[in-house]
Amino acid sequence: MLRPRTLRVRLGLVFALTTTVVATGFGALLLHQARRQLGIAIDEGLVPVATGLAQRVASDGPAVISGPNPELAPPSDAIAQLLGPDGRILASSSFLGNDRPLLHPSGADKVSRLGRTVRRQTTIPKVAGGTAPVRVLALPVQVEGHADVLVTGTSFDESLRLEVALEHALGLGLPILAVAVALGGWLLTGAMFKPVRSMIEQADTISTHEPGERLSISGGGAELRALAARLNAMLDRIDDAASRERAFLDDASHELRTPIAIVRGELELARSRVPDDDEQRATLDSVLDEVERLERLAHNLLVLARSRSGTLTAGTTPVDLETVIDRAARAIARRADNRRVRIHCLGNGVVNGDESSLQRAMLNLLDNAVRYADSEVRVSVVEDRTFVDVAVADDGPGFPEDLLPRVFDRFTRDPGSGGGMGLGLSITSAIAAAHGGHVSAANVPGGGAEVRLRLPAA
Repeated sequence: MLRPRTLRVRLGLVFALTTTVVATGFGALLLHQARRQLGIAIDEGLVPVATGLAQRVASDGPAVISGPNPELAPPSDAIAQLLGPDGRILASSSFLGNDRPLLHPSGADKVSRLGRTVRRQTTIPKVAGGTAPVRVLALPVQVEGHADVLVTGTSFDESLRLEVALEHALGLGLPILAVAVALGGWLLTGAMFKPVRSMIEQADTISTHEPGERLSISGGGAELRALAARLNAMLDRIDDAASRERAFLDDASHELRTPIAIVRGELELARSRVPDDDEQRATLDSVLDEVERLERLAHNLLVLARSRSGTLTAGTTPVDLETVIDRAARAIARRADNRRVRIHCLGNGVVNGDESSLQRAMLNLLDNAVRYADSEVRVSVVEDRTFVDVAVADDGPGFPEDLLPRVFDRFTRDPGSGGGMGLGLSITSAIAAAHGGHVSAANVPGGGAEVRLRLPAA
């Protein structure tokens, strides 16, 4: 079942349905009252006719009805019959179908015995065919000592035409009224929700471009202003928490870099004094790998803190990417085991930027590729007059399809890989953005993954 998605559409439908139900009920009541009032008007018109005829019949006899009389003369369309208590016609005015009593015998008997006036509706034949509706009024009358029944009637064709015209008018007017009210409700709710849409647009801007901005609202009532105030207070708390987080990451990465550098220096010195075939050298190499990994993590945390605070910037110094890639490949060689890193450059591959940041980006890309590659990692550098493209591809299993759209989000990692913290590709994306470029990821047909770094050429 389809349901309206927006509250504005729902309220518009509620307005339309409510108006339709109320208008239909009102129209039905109006038709009922119109029929009732028309019936009363016809009955009131028949009363003087019936009373005058009853007096004349009581004094002059039944011949009054069949003969000329002012009550039944034009322009009056009244008709009359004198019935016995058994419903037998004693006298009748001239009209088509006057051989049939206007009142059922049971009705005539009731009027005769109880002396009550009875109002009924019946039909008489029409000259053009069919039947015409007639409203009749029956009242008791004493004729020559007998309790008879005088029945007078008149056509209410005109009343029916008025009812049909009223039905047509309501049938045409009620849908128009429902549409007009629905449109009015749509416009009204649109004006009501305009401050809400403004808040949504401001919230989108705050979350993406202007974290220091806050919601502002004019109009909309006290409730929306209170909501905006609560949301601004929440944004203040979130901003404070994010600032403390950035400050912690910045301080922690700074504090960690010095002791890590000292430990690394001591390990490299100890390693240089141990023969190559000594078992201690393998242990030192393993520890040194972990220290280098810790050093990269500390540096990544620093880059992350700067990117989130907006202080990560690129320099303007020309940087040779081929040299940067070669240096990163040598740094990653010890962890590559038997996996080969092949580099293929077309062009100079020179960009303007910060060499240490670009070195960090290439280390992250190569480290990620080496971790998942089966046998080799291919690095290609292609330069045109506008951009330099660096593609890092491996022959591993590739990215999981559900992870591919968000591989550059922070702390995104394959649960089955047992890899790092999920920061490497996110840091690379931040560095690329700071240099006016971008990164993309895809799976290679036949197996493997490829991450492409695109930077403006110098």
